[in-house]
Amino acid sequence: MFSHINQFIINCSQSWWKFLLILLGQAGTMQVLMRITGEFPSVTAGDVPFDMQNTLKPEQIFIQLEGYTERAFDLYMIFQATDYLFPLFAGLLLATICAFSLRHLAPGFYTIAVARNLFVLLLVPTVFDWLENINLLWAVTAWPEPAQVAANLAVAAKMGKLTTMGIAFLITGVLLIGAAGNWLIQRIRGSQ
Repeated sequence: MFSHINQFIINCSQSWWKFLLILLGQAGTMQVLMRITGEFPSVTAGDVPFDMQNTLKPEQIFIQLEGYTERAFDLYMIFQATDYLFPLFAGLLLATICAFSLRHLAPGFYTIAVARNLFVLLLVPTVFDWLENINLLWAVTAWPEPAQVAANLAVAAKMGKLTTMGIAFLITGVLLIGAAGNWLIQRIRGSQ
C-alpha cells in the first residue's frame, strides 16, 4: 500500500496538471473551511471550530459546545466533511513538492526516497488530522454527554498533527529552497 501511495506522489510530482489538481483541491477545501470559520463565531458563543484552535484543551470542548446553536452544529458537520479532504490534499501537496524538489536537488537521495517509500511520511500529519477529526466528531455527536475520552484523544491528535506538520513544512521549505538555488546556480553557470 505504501509503495502505491509513494508512486502516486511521484507521478503527481512529474506532471504539472496532476500537481495543479492537488493544488486546486487544497485551495478549494481551504476556502470552504475558512468561510465556515468566518461564520462560526456568530452561531456560537464567539468561538471558531475546534480544529482551528491550536491551543485547544479538552475541557474547552465541552464549555464551547454549550454555546453552539443548531446552525453551529450543522456548519460543524460541513466543516468536518471538508476537513477529511483538506488534510489529504495538503499532505499530497507537500509530498509532491518534496518529491519534485529532491529529484532536482539530490538525485541520489531521491532514488533512496523512492526505493524506501519515504514520501509517504509527509502524510503523517494527514493521519493525525483525521484522528483529530474522528474524535472531535465523536465529542460533538455525543453532546450533551461529555465524551471525555474523545476530547482527550482529539487534543492529543491535534498536538501530533501540529508537530508533524511543522516538520513537514520545514522539510518542504528546505528542499524547495535548495532546488531553487540549485536551478539558479545552473542557469548562471550556463549563461557564462
